[in-house]
Amino acid sequence: MIKSALTAVILGMALSANAETKIEGRVYTTEGHPLKAVAVSDGHNIVMTDSKGRYSITSASDMGYVFVSTPNGYEPATFIGNRPKFWQHIKPGQNTDADFVLRKIPASSGLTVIAVADPQIANRCGDIDRLRNLYVPDINQTIDSVRKTNHDPIVITLGDIICDFFVAAGNGYTLDKFNSDFQVNAPVYHTMGNHDNDPFIAGDIAGSSTWHKVNGPSYYSFNRGGAHFISVDNIVYVNDGAGNGKPGNRHSRTDITDSQLEWIARDLATVKDKDAPLFIMMHGIFLSYPVAEGQKVKNIIRIKDGGAQLDSLLQDFTNVKVLSGHAHNNHFQHTPDGRIREYNYAATCGTWWPAKFPPYGPNTWMCLDGTPWGYGIWNFSQPAKLSHVYKGYNFPTSYQMRVYDLNHITISDTTLTKEYLPYQVKNQNVVLANIWAYEPGCTVRMYENGQELKVQRIAARDPLHFLLNAIPVKAERGTIHKGLMPEKTAHMFRTTASGTDTPVTVVFKDLYGNTFTTTIERPGQPYINR
Repeated sequence: MIKSALTAVILGMALSANAETKIEGRVYTTEGHPLKAVAVSDGHNIVMTDSKGRYSITSASDMGYVFVSTPNGYEPATFIGNRPKFWQHIKPGQNTDADFVLRKIPASSGLTVIAVADPQIANRCGDIDRLRNLYVPDINQTIDSVRKTNHDPIVITLGDIICDFFVAAGNGYTLDKFNSDFQVNAPVYHTMGNHDNDPFIAGDIAGSSTWHKVNGPSYYSFNRGGAHFISVDNIVYVNDGAGNGKPGNRHSRTDITDSQLEWIARDLATVKDKDAPLFIMMHGIFLSYPVAEGQKVKNIIRIKDGGAQLDSLLQDFTNVKVLSGHAHNNHFQHTPDGRIREYNYAATCGTWWPAKFPPYGPNTWMCLDGTPWGYGIWNFSQPAKLSHVYKGYNFPTSYQMRVYDLNHITISDTTLTKEYLPYQVKNQNVVLANIWAYEPGCTVRMYENGQELKVQRIAARDPLHFLLNAIPVKAERGTIHKGLMPEKTAHMFRTTASGTDTPVTVVFKDLYGNTFTTTIERPGQPYINR
């Protein structure tokens, strides 16, 4: 099947001889004008509308819906709150008429995409209030600011908007409640994560059925701002033991199924401009984690089943951006040829569990790699000139690093870490910078009194995360679960100054022409920027 996904991209190819539901309809504008060559799909087959806007699909209807891949310059005329209704539900065995009415999007100078990973709202420790009073207002401020530049904003979630563990526990926070609370003032396109499955239903497609009822397709595509977007469900949900009103074991793995690869192949065949931006949204991580200086990446593609096949499907595309979540850390990685660049975003929920044990308290505002909870912002215009920045909640976009004077960072508890023990020679006069938006090709330079210092990229744990989370939790409880411990990250940079009392300036330049500068006075605060 995978081989056919790479070669058989004939649109309208029937799923099986047993397909038994016929779906017909039209795609037209709010003025009644038919739209030609618009892709319509049941999650397996893709057909194109004719000159009268008509289409017809013979479907196995196992996904329970049909959807339109909206063309550039249009969006669905119908919204559910802030979510474009680009799908219609169907019933197996019942021939269905399904029309799609699209409205023209007002002309703008460009598109802004706001990418939000892992809110994981679960009705615990004040997280609903945080969603309503921190996350949503911050995103809306960004939306307002980009509209002032005549940009057209959309919001994309990258999975785990809720948490199946706490749904199973009876906390009562479900997909529909998130949609009611996520009152951002722009169109919202959801991507499905492992924790968005129904914990009371076993199996992958079956476990997605509640998502399908509330949020529509678990994988789909659309066009906007001159770019093509594909939302992929790369989580296979097993959840054995579920049923009869009881939750299962909630197992999952990060794979892309053969049937979805075949659909992706057909979808990509509809994209004519292979150099235009292609955004692929997924929850699970596609590429390997970045490594420190002197280390090597063993396998650039992290997904074992389906990852290499997806890479093959993307060979002709030169401008691929993969947006993902799941890891709760910031990891920005490229394929060696730079053709595919993944932006694996830190969790909106920051540091909190894992879900298999009771929460200690409210979420810590940074993730395990020291990245502040936040979201990615993509701006581009015609012709497609992309820029990207990561923004922390309640932080300005200028906040891109945290800098430490290790002369004044000491952690004496060796059960937590040995990296920051008192009086270590290796840390004397060392300045350490955590730069969470670093990706291959960026530059990091450090200066002492105007003299450039040698900078080394290392793998290390963020010391402030120990101070804010691990140390106080252990002091209160006597121990700390490993799932709450800081993680080593390769977006750490260090240098050694000549003495103890000279200021050091860190300059970070990203791939999009942005330069960020921070100076730490020494001696002084052990770190600069919260």
